[in-house]
Amino acid sequence: MSLKSKCDQYDVLVKELFVLLDKTEESAEGRVFRPNVIRSCRALDTEKLEKVLVALKNTMEDKG
Repeated sequence: MSLKSKCDQYDVLVKELFVLLDKTEESAEGRVFRPNVIRSCRALDTEKLEKVLVALKNTMEDKG
């Protein structure tokens, strides 16, 4: 697989990941929530994960 093909595939997969993570639904009681989450029980890992996801999403949005 060429480097360009790999980059294109990564772009598609990252976009799909954020489509899943950004999805919202409404409960029967009218509460809006996100059914798909990535979480950690470690506070420091949660902070790092948030920073990584924000940077990844910003990078993805800058590309296109």
